[in-house]
Amino acid sequence: MFELQRQHPAAALANAFDIIRANFITILILIFVGSGGREANFTLYWIIGTFLFLLIWGVISWYRFEFSVEEGELRIEQGVLVRKKLYLTSDRIQVIDISAGVVQRLFGLVAVEVKTAGSSSKEAKISAITREKAERLKKILRKNSEKSDDSQEAEPVSQHKIYVLDTKDLLIAASTSGRFGVALSVVGVAFSQVEQLISEEQMIRFVETIIPRSTNASMIAMSIFAVIAIAWLFSFASTIIKYYDFVVEVRENELLISRGLFERTQLTIPFNRIQAVQIKEELLRQPLGYASLVIESAGYGESEGNSTTLFPLLAKPQIYNFINEVIPDYQTEISENSTVPSVGLRRYLFRMLWISLPVILIVWGSIPYGVYSWFLLIPALLLGYQQYSDAEIARGKDTLILTFRLLSKTTAMVKKYRMQSCQVQQNPFQKRLDLSNLTVHVASGNQGRAFTVRDIGITKAMDYRTWLSNGKENNNISDDESHEPLNENFDDPDATR
Repeated sequence: MFELQRQHPAAALANAFDIIRANFITILILIFVGSGGREANFTLYWIIGTFLFLLIWGVISWYRFEFSVEEGELRIEQGVLVRKKLYLTSDRIQVIDISAGVVQRLFGLVAVEVKTAGSSSKEAKISAITREKAERLKKILRKNSEKSDDSQEAEPVSQHKIYVLDTKDLLIAASTSGRFGVALSVVGVAFSQVEQLISEEQMIRFVETIIPRSTNASMIAMSIFAVIAIAWLFSFASTIIKYYDFVVEVRENELLISRGLFERTQLTIPFNRIQAVQIKEELLRQPLGYASLVIESAGYGESEGNSTTLFPLLAKPQIYNFINEVIPDYQTEISENSTVPSVGLRRYLFRMLWISLPVILIVWGSIPYGVYSWFLLIPALLLGYQQYSDAEIARGKDTLILTFRLLSKTTAMVKKYRMQSCQVQQNPFQKRLDLSNLTVHVASGNQGRAFTVRDIGITKAMDYRTWLSNGKENNNISDDESHEPLNENFDDPDATR
């Protein structure tokens, strides 16, 4: 039993840093936008003032935060202006995660996050306590939380296994990370504000010093190269920090995933809460024969929704062996598969054409040598053809497998009994070609997760929909213009508890 007590005072600092980290990109953009002229001092004062305010707010929040455990129930009282009381009974607690961020590790502390399941799922976080207290708290709360009355149980793994991401694979994962696109956009915004720090004359003089016979074209090429190189370095470093010392521990009823360089995070995913498995082949990894495994879970996972990286990098020949060893319930033999008919190729090509044309026209009319942006049509059409080639739907005994591509290729494996809904959509252009889109939804976070294969044959789409609905006959399909989507819901005992 835990008597009513407060967290360690370091929780005040941890809460302040959590808010800053959540808004880091916004703060970074404000620094670059307001880093020139008189605005520089104002931006600096604004940042310092905001940090002091958050620190004071954190101290007050720490003082107003109290927790205890009585009769197997976690009770938390918190709130600066409004006092809130949260009660979590141990029989509804599904996951207790223990992590240690930068602040916690400085003081030898950990954070505890408690999650429940159900239609009114709740979660609570204790930001700073000693590891001994955290383990004792976890032990007390887990006494009554092991029971599960799910009607559909995932196949448990009997042996205790541990999988570790070695240094070589970590470096490959960092070098080919899909975070490159996000980093590129951030660095691009930063570079767009560089003229507030360095004048155009200074930049030209600097380039001429390095390359005496440089031209405007070489300056543009160097700028593009610099943006790409810096973005790649940011992507590389962030992946190393996130997946450093990545370990997957397979227990009897759950997976325990540990990772992180500065912030050591420990995630617990029960087998019976896994809703779907994704094989993601990033644009840079696919030619090298590598992919990552991602799982969707109902109420559990990382902060960005409920998608959790099960393993950051696996050679493609190893993927299905890994699935068979770690989550054997998702190992299935394909009995039937359907690809996009040849008439669907034109739709994939035209879709990429209409997406790329606005970008080309903007670049053509706004920057020197923008006429060369028309060469972007080539990779855009090649991507459209690759999207057409990769699109596929297959099924096994009780599993639907959807393969599709935006930039990265994704193969989603969904159990029939985990399906939340199935939707067949057909717009007037698809109707002329007997094509349609098939979308399935699973429980994941507040919004759920949807997987869509575009321009599949309407006959095949309706066949899969009927199979997913356990034989219920309904030949209606949705028309995008009528806004009356067919949405066949299926009960999933795990998704709402």
